[in-house]
Amino acid sequence: MRSQRGDILTDPTREVLVVKRWVQVGVYLAISLPLILYYYFLAFSILQLSVGYSVGLVIATAAIEGTFWYMIKLRKQSAYPNILALELGAAHDLQEACDISTHLVAEWTDARAAILAWLDEEKHTIPVCSYGLSLEFLGVGAVTLDGTAFGADIMDGRAVLLEAKDVPHWAGLSNQHRWVAVVPLTALDRVIAVLFLIADRSSSDLRDRKLLESIGVVIGLALENLRLTSREYQSIMQVLCNALDMRDSATQGHSQRVARMAGLVAEEMGLAKPEVKRIEQAAALHDIGKIGIADAVLTKAGPLTDEEWVEMRRHPRLGYELVAGIEALQHAAEIVHSHHERHDGNGYPRGFQGEDITIGARIFSVVDSYDAMTSHRPYRRAGSHQDAIDEIVRNSGTQFDPEAVHAFLKVERAGLIAPHDSPDARDAVAADGRVLPIGESWDASGTS
Repeated sequence: MRSQRGDILTDPTREVLVVKRWVQVGVYLAISLPLILYYYFLAFSILQLSVGYSVGLVIATAAIEGTFWYMIKLRKQSAYPNILALELGAAHDLQEACDISTHLVAEWTDARAAILAWLDEEKHTIPVCSYGLSLEFLGVGAVTLDGTAFGADIMDGRAVLLEAKDVPHWAGLSNQHRWVAVVPLTALDRVIAVLFLIADRSSSDLRDRKLLESIGVVIGLALENLRLTSREYQSIMQVLCNALDMRDSATQGHSQRVARMAGLVAEEMGLAKPEVKRIEQAAALHDIGKIGIADAVLTKAGPLTDEEWVEMRRHPRLGYELVAGIEALQHAAEIVHSHHERHDGNGYPRGFQGEDITIGARIFSVVDSYDAMTSHRPYRRAGSHQDAIDEIVRNSGTQFDPEAVHAFLKVERAGLIAPHDSPDARDAVAADGRVLPIGESWDASGTS
């Protein structure tokens, strides 16, 4: 399995196993050499030597296996939580952290299946991700810890090992005699979620309560931290976008629409899920720099003068400085800074071109132009959907990145893009199913 950084995760017990092999070789040689001397110099019989060798071999093997079993156990108890903490530290959101936790722990413990479930206020489990089995097949959502014999132990932070048949509503499991380890995921002495691990009885790691509880603490703290960070991030996003809407009511809802479309195009281009999410978030904040633009320019009902354009074109830089100063939003800063750059280098504020422009900004330029061209403004009526599409195609390779245009057109043909005030727009949003947080004079770019 690969880590979040792209590296292949190595088995932390590998070094211990290598040492074990060398110890075995050394000990077995040490047992064998005296027997050779006994045979040649002391005239021991083959039978006597065989009995002695067998006894020595059994004792040595038992000692080696017992010692190294304990060493491997200690190694897992120290290494697994550390590796898990590093991997979860690279997770970008709660869902990704849940997936990482479930897959890593299941593979480490040789579990046939695993499922991670949040706990609600009534201690009902709410499944959020699984490994090896579907959530529907397991029916974990029906488990209420208050109604089980093991519920009190779980709420006290103790891992529990039991048979699958003893878990309510798990009759769907193919083998009712497998072990199920129920691991509490704790944060600040509070159980916030539960990890179920289903494995054969031969899995010794499910009996290691200390290992499971240590893993539970690491996962619980990581998930709680991400949950709090997510809430903080959403609050900051809401405040900033509301502030912008109060300054520029004519473009209200624009940020949310372009964020949704940017995410669709990013997915079509095959970008990784974390990158898609970053692009969506940056798109929602792209015009935040307009907070610093004078009202006389921002709310002007007619075309801007040359001097007013100089003022308006300050907003990408202002937005960059604002967003880069907020730790939770720094990943969005470069897209905010570059969202008015052009593929041919004739954009602003830095005149970047081609691949010098970050991929998120190249995607955003297309969807922002589409939404601007199909939206009403105080100084003009909205253009039609087809006119906007034709304009984007016409400017592919000059204003717009051709690859981003190609992906945008594929999404448009799939019926997921339409002018926001048309009936088709509601159908497109319903078909997409994506819900995003909220967060110009028009020329060939459709942007300000």
